[in-house]
Amino acid sequence: MKLHWVKPRGLCERSAALGTFDGVHIGHRRLIRAAADGKPPAGCSTVFTFDYPPEQVFTGNIQLICDFRSRKQLLFEAGIDEVVWAPFNQELARKPPEQFIEDILIRALRVNHVVCGYNFRFGHQARGTPDMLKDFGDHHGFEVNILSPVMVDGRAVSSTRIRQCLLRGDIAEAAQLLNRYPAYRGTVAAGAGRGRKLGFPTANLTVEDEVLIPQDAVYLTWSILDDGRSMPSVTAISTNPTFNGERRTIESFLLDFQGDLYHHDMELQFLAKLRDIRRYDSAEDLRRQISADVDEARMRLDQLRLHSGRIVLE
Repeated sequence: MKLHWVKPRGLCERSAALGTFDGVHIGHRRLIRAAADGKPPAGCSTVFTFDYPPEQVFTGNIQLICDFRSRKQLLFEAGIDEVVWAPFNQELARKPPEQFIEDILIRALRVNHVVCGYNFRFGHQARGTPDMLKDFGDHHGFEVNILSPVMVDGRAVSSTRIRQCLLRGDIAEAAQLLNRYPAYRGTVAAGAGRGRKLGFPTANLTVEDEVLIPQDAVYLTWSILDDGRSMPSVTAISTNPTFNGERRTIESFLLDFQGDLYHHDMELQFLAKLRDIRRYDSAEDLRRQISADVDEARMRLDQLRLHSGRIVLE
């Protein structure tokens, strides 16, 4: 099994946080802080992770909160020194938990400190548990720190809970659990051109199929262009029911922007849900509604906090 190293720190002892870290939510950040706090002298803090959540691989239903590139960036921004990852495949799934510890943690990572969540499972048939890690740590000389869940509103913070928020369009709760606004990277592709005909030309963003995007609705968003410019936008996720569309799209009207974005990369921060999607009787009715959406978006701009070209939570 090949391990992939991002910003490797060489032959050193490590304090390693273990998990999938999809979304890098506030619970994940607590794990990362614990790994950083346990970093040995002249050593480094490390995240060991997989490209896909194992449970999603087994079910064949991949729904990521963010793409892998974004996840790695978020991990480094959270204060980790290096990221080590492995593709989750049948070879890894069949590896006994004892061998996982010996091959990866002891031989490859040379851990002297390991951090994991209370529900972390690993190895063949998920037989590996935090208690097994502690037993191995006692025998091989590394410390194991098992963290309890972070609770918000009486419920544990988890990637599953965040996915449920996105599926119902609850941007506020998702942002609270992530400690950031949900964001999606993609490339602007040519669309049907209906927005331009209505007077609201849109950027049609294509994202990875395996990334879970929010519920069909109209949202206040913030667009970050690949040249560093950023600006408010109104984004509709829908199948364009007014025009009997069938393909789900992410179409953003960038306020006060003029130019061609085709084939450019763009990132969208989702800030608030404005309204549900509905079918209008005519294109003119839809045009009036989009105009009202833009007016509402402008009214909400004073509520936003901009820092280094991005919208941040208070």
